[in-house]
Amino acid sequence: MNEHVTVGVDGSAESRAAARWAAQEAVLRQVPLRLVHAVDWLLDPVVPGVGRQDVDSWADQALADASQELRRRHPRLDVTTRALSARPAAALAAEAADADLLLLGVQRLITPWTRAARG
Repeated sequence: MNEHVTVGVDGSAESRAAARWAAQEAVLRQVPLRLVHAVDWLLDPVVPGVGRQDVDSWADQALADASQELRRRHPRLDVTTRALSARPAAALAAEAADADLLLLGVQRLITPWTRAARG
């Protein structure tokens, strides 16, 4: 096993929070941090006027923004990034197999059913 902490990053507030937590874990464990973004281009819905280059550019920017923030917060932390073209769940599972720890941010889904359940 290659000692490092891995976190999935998609640019959302939740993934940024997970990345900050992952960075802190990496610092505590004294291991590098790997930021990963995965997109399955073939399964993503087609959006008029948006091509693969746009999606790749957005992914690269999400990774760059996260890595810059974490390097500012933790200047001695070794941060690497990986942009993968694969199904996100499968890509993150593969990344987890090689990591000490995998962190993911979770968005809370609010639906009419969850509102009704809360009262």
